[in-house]
Amino acid sequence: MLVLMMALLGGTALFLMGSGNSRGNGIEQNKEQARAMAAAKAALIAYSVNYVDHYGHNIRGGVGRLPCPSRTRHGSPGLSCSGNSIGYLPTVWNRSGKRIEIDYLERFLGRDFWYAVSSEHRYNPSFNQLNSTSTDQLLAVDAIDDIVAVLIAPGNPVNQQDRATIPVSVVNYLEAENADGDTVFSGHAGNDQVLPIRRSEIMPLIERRVLGYARDWLIEYKREFGFYPYAAMFGDESGDCQSGLLSGALAMQQGACVELAFGEFSSAVVPRSRLLNEIWFATSDWPSFIYYRVDEHCVGGAAPGLCDGVNDPPHALTVEGNPVEVLLVSAGAPIVTIPSGSMQERSNDPGALVHYLDSESLLDGDSAYSFPRLSELSNDQFLVIE
Repeated sequence: MLVLMMALLGGTALFLMGSGNSRGNGIEQNKEQARAMAAAKAALIAYSVNYVDHYGHNIRGGVGRLPCPSRTRHGSPGLSCSGNSIGYLPTVWNRSGKRIEIDYLERFLGRDFWYAVSSEHRYNPSFNQLNSTSTDQLLAVDAIDDIVAVLIAPGNPVNQQDRATIPVSVVNYLEAENADGDTVFSGHAGNDQVLPIRRSEIMPLIERRVLGYARDWLIEYKREFGFYPYAAMFGDESGDCQSGLLSGALAMQQGACVELAFGEFSSAVVPRSRLLNEIWFATSDWPSFIYYRVDEHCVGGAAPGLCDGVNDPPHALTVEGNPVEVLLVSAGAPIVTIPSGSMQERSNDPGALVHYLDSESLLDGDSAYSFPRLSELSNDQFLVIE
């Protein structure tokens, strides 16, 4: 996951430079500051992707949350924040003994990074759904409007900016669009240096992490019962389990199934021993974005011993020719699909897989699948249980 994250950062990092130098005319210090900002960006993305495990209460917030700005230099995040809050980049986080691993290079440069986070991704309040299609209340940098958070490095003081003034004011550090208190920022405001975190950079990592949780919970379900649960109809908002259904959505309600539905499962690995349908996974509607396929030998209706790893019959379900017990697919946000050549419209036909999945191997009706490649034409991601 970390390799993927760094590859994404390396390929999509976007530096929007102000007109001034970071400090005097030091080109090398400009480069050092850019590297420090990139390290801070990577640390924030890692924080967001791993929020549930390390920083959050993991019942309400869920994957994808980012800290509020700090009110003090090199301090802890604010306890809560509004959508247009801006402050210092938090560098200390002591909840449950965890810390944000922010590169401290900016201290030696004599600069303090400023930071703003969108309402969509802030950790508190976190009552909103946060999933593949949540795009309300994001930030903007110039013409780019899918910004989750923004880092800003102020240049040297200009226009009588007084940085000795207490309390600290953003107008004594940043200029123009970056200091006016709204949700729109600019890479061309005075001598500010701006680095955004785009939703398109962070969401594939968030989706991958959510798949990881679903896989872990399914493994625990099988450990408890000896088989995997049946599915719900994909696009069915009720999430009711359908007895005998091998593919569809992760069933969040018991429905017609005798076996326990996925969402009704609880164990030591589920946060605070809550049911899966009571935590962030369900409240942010992640089951609607995950395609679930289980081999016919690995469900409750199969004869015992057919999926215990001891002389099992060949699984019909394969990925790249290798037999697997379960395939999980993150459907991502709607895009133009290869098979249909048109925009995915999930509300028009919520049960049609072509409006969710992009990989042809997922849509041809058989049980043999091939790993997709992330591109503009496909945002499917696979995770398997072998």
